[in-house]
Amino acid sequence: MPQTHPRAAWTRTWIWARTTSLSISLGWMVSATACGTSSASVTPDSQSPVAATAVAGDRAPAHVFTPRPHPPRVHELPPPPDLARLPRMIDRHSTCFAPELEDQGGWVPRPPKRAKPKRKKRRPPGFVPYAGGDKGGSAKPTETRSGGGRRSKPASSGSSTPGGVAGGVPGGVVGGVLGGVSSGDGRARGSSPPAESRPVPKLDARPEPEPARVAQEPPWIDSDVASSDRDVAGPAIATGSDPSFDQGSDQGFDDWGSATYLSNDDTMSLSSAQRVIYAIDHFLPLPAEHIRPHELLNYFSFDTTPVGPDDDFSVRASIAPDPHEEGSYSLAMAVKGRPLTVEERRNVNLSIVVDRSGSMSAQGRMEYLQRGLDRVMGQLKEGDMVHLVLFDHEVCTPVENFVVGRDRPQVLRQAIRSLEPRGSTNLHDGLREGYRLADRAYQPTYSNRVVMITDAIANRGVTDEQLIATVSKFYDERRIRMSGVGVGRDFNDSLLDQLTERGKGAYVFLGSEAEVDAVFGSRFTSLVETTALDVHFRLHLPPSLRLSTFYGEESSTIKEDVQAIHYFANTSQLFLSDLMARGGQLRSQDSVMLTVEYEDPDSGEERVEEYAFNLGEISQADRNVRKGRLVMQFVDGLAWMASRPVPVVWAQRDESWADGDAWEACEAGRRELSTMARGLEDDPEVSRVQGLWDRYCARYARPRAPVRRPSPDRWPGASG
Repeated sequence: MPQTHPRAAWTRTWIWARTTSLSISLGWMVSATACGTSSASVTPDSQSPVAATAVAGDRAPAHVFTPRPHPPRVHELPPPPDLARLPRMIDRHSTCFAPELEDQGGWVPRPPKRAKPKRKKRRPPGFVPYAGGDKGGSAKPTETRSGGGRRSKPASSGSSTPGGVAGGVPGGVVGGVLGGVSSGDGRARGSSPPAESRPVPKLDARPEPEPARVAQEPPWIDSDVASSDRDVAGPAIATGSDPSFDQGSDQGFDDWGSATYLSNDDTMSLSSAQRVIYAIDHFLPLPAEHIRPHELLNYFSFDTTPVGPDDDFSVRASIAPDPHEEGSYSLAMAVKGRPLTVEERRNVNLSIVVDRSGSMSAQGRMEYLQRGLDRVMGQLKEGDMVHLVLFDHEVCTPVENFVVGRDRPQVLRQAIRSLEPRGSTNLHDGLREGYRLADRAYQPTYSNRVVMITDAIANRGVTDEQLIATVSKFYDERRIRMSGVGVGRDFNDSLLDQLTERGKGAYVFLGSEAEVDAVFGSRFTSLVETTALDVHFRLHLPPSLRLSTFYGEESSTIKEDVQAIHYFANTSQLFLSDLMARGGQLRSQDSVMLTVEYEDPDSGEERVEEYAFNLGEISQADRNVRKGRLVMQFVDGLAWMASRPVPVVWAQRDESWADGDAWEACEAGRRELSTMARGLEDDPEVSRVQGLWDRYCARYARPRAPVRRPSPDRWPGASG
């Protein structure tokens, strides 16, 4: 009989936060923090349920953080739109949905228009094209990836980089990726003229609001040096507990009391959880790379505190001892952003880029897409501006500058109903055209965004993922964000992940009609509106604690190593981590603090909010800790299952997979989840997690007990 796999054998997918910081002596020296203040004072803790026993460190004064006060946040309704000043609508329905050429052999797509190739000038060896930037600026180091898999921003900044980088645009990438003009009928064609014949724009991270925006296209840079800015992918680190940990000993660790930046990715990045659920519901193999723990934590909800009228955030903290490891404690911080209704959100300048290639005919993808766009029509408000961009082997814009409350809704609805799959997939040109229209119609007081709906299977034009993603990076500098919506069981997860990462936007997956209705219905405001930009979260610990495990995407004591995220409206996040207590006991008189640094999306002002908590007080309610652990137990189990080879023969039905070890692990996981769910029975999401585990395990057939037969008394000989 196969042995049951213990919990410790399951693959961990969290990020190990081993960093260096200021060494704290055993005398409990008090250190000041960069944000807020910390002090030592004696506080009674006799009533605390986690009061530490009398040890030398426990007799030291309490380490208390004092949050810095912030001015009250004044949130006014967005200004009413001036419909008369918005650009007029252009209807190209007859052009984009014109009958295709036909012959006796069947359907033949209209050939795409191609620009005449331009002869390159001979350049001397070592030539680097100029791409803007301030003269005399210092070089900016090439971006690298941190252990969590997301790109890490360089610690220093400059106006240019080796290989011709300007304003954060990779040298050598933009020419072949972003260059291009659009014909009068809305079909993108050709490429931009060389830099010698057109001015080079200077990219501003924060352009000043202006009544009318001059559309800019990126400079031409030769693609011969396209690889100069490609990210270097570093291996993701997956470990269990630190092997150097010696209970009751402080040797080997110099990061007690460190302040660590944490990231769980953008709050609307839910594709991993949605894909996991889709694979479970349809008995499909689940690749390990599709399981991203932080996105599953984002997907499920946790207890939060209402956001105060003078705040942009609220934080609810809880801490509890780890039942499996003595001296370890789990800290959960549930962060909630300021909620917004449809009336309270800003108007949106929205480019909807739709994939209508032939691959969209599979698995009902086009039906999902049309259903979602119909839902969007009910979520728009007066003054919202929409551009509908279609792409297959060519690009066409049937509706441009459609304004809600001014133009006839039938124009947009007719274009949605006319969508039919055809041709191949030139995703790069479709994305570029969507950005170009959003940039040309840019409104300073609006949320300017591109939403791409696709299976991301690019097979025409530019197909390199990193080159395509450079489009999003360029226009993010011009404050046009991107959200990606994936459809289909085999869509290109890697490409959409890179696109939305560079475009600093949400990334979701449509796996069912319920998800379609939620993403384009109740969650549409969350998809297109942010309440805080470029957010950094920083956890401050007292000298009695150190961070041993963070169950998120990125963590580092260096701010530049953790990419800033955007906080989408009506969303929340749980930051779950394991802490090691000095001496094995939690000092309930100490405190922890979370600092939130961000940019206001309306004014562009840099803001800070801080929240401090006494450890004794937050130990009295550990509901979020328990639910967070249950979700991570579920994730760990899926990760272990995904590491196993797929059976040679399998089907999309119950008990069709033969794997005795997996079946045994499923039984053990079911018992563990049931134990962890005690006391949380009133939470429907806890029951759903258990149901998802049962549904996943239903694919495995119970192993048959072997039939034991006695050995024969005599083996037959040659004579019989």
